[in-house]
Amino acid sequence: MEIVKVRDEGSIRYLELNDGIKKNSLDLEMAQSLLKAIKLADEKADCKVIVFSSTGRAHFSKGPDLDQLINLAEKNNEQAKLDQVVSILNQVILEIYQTSKITIAAIHGYAYGGGLNIMLACDYRLTVNNAKFIESFLYMGVTPDLSASYFLPRLIGMPKTLEILLTGRLFTGQEAAEWGIFQESFSKRSEMMERVKQLGEQFNTLYLENISKMKELLRVTYFQSLEQQLELEKQLLLEAFQHPAIKSSLMNVHTNNRIM
Repeated sequence: MEIVKVRDEGSIRYLELNDGIKKNSLDLEMAQSLLKAIKLADEKADCKVIVFSSTGRAHFSKGPDLDQLINLAEKNNEQAKLDQVVSILNQVILEIYQTSKITIAAIHGYAYGGGLNIMLACDYRLTVNNAKFIESFLYMGVTPDLSASYFLPRLIGMPKTLEILLTGRLFTGQEAAEWGIFQESFSKRSEMMERVKQLGEQFNTLYLENISKMKELLRVTYFQSLEQQLELEKQLLLEAFQHPAIKSSLMNVHTNNRIM
C-alpha cells in the first residue's frame, strides 16, 4: 500500500495521504513518505501546483499516534525516536513553505493537531464546513509544534490563537475559514475538489519563475523595513520585464479585462 498516493493531472501533482488503517497518523513512515513525495514533486520540471489531500472518507489526518506517544513517555531513552519523526515533519513543512510551486491543501473530515499544522505552510488552503480541528497540546502536557506557533498568529492573530490553544476546543472548517486559516470552505468535499481543479487550471497559466519571486517577496516582508521591501519589489519588477513573454502576458490581461 502506498502511504502517499501520487497522481498527475497535467501540471498538477496530487499527493494523497493514504494510510486508512492508521488514519494518516503522523508516524515515521508517513513522515518519510510525505517528505520524499514533496521533494519529487518539487523536482518535477513541468509541475506547477502541488495538492495535498486524503483518500480517507472521514479523515485527513488524526495527527500523532497517542499510543506511540504514551509508549515514548514511559521510556526515558526513547526520545530519539520522537526527535527523528518531528525533525522529518519539520523538513516537510519547510519543503512546502520554500518550494517554488504553488501548494494547495484540501482538507476534509478531521485533522487534529499536527494533522492540520503541517498544512499551514501551504499557499492556498481549502476545507469543508463540517471538517473538525483541534489544537489540544496543553491538555496533552506538551507545547505547540509543527509550525502552530509560527503560522497561527500570522494567519488569525494572537488572541484567536491563544483562544484555541488555551481552550483546546473543537472547531469546524467553517469557523477556521471565517478566521482566516483557510481561504475557502465548501459544503461538500466534491465541491472543494472541483475548486481545486479550477484553481490548478488557473494557476497553470502563470510563469513558475514569477510565482517563486512573489513567494520570496511575501516570505521576507515580516523581516524587512518598508524601504527594503520597496527596493526588492522594484528589483523583481524590473527583472520581470526582461522576460521574453512579458508583452504577451500584458496583452492577455488587457484583452481579458482583468484590470481596467
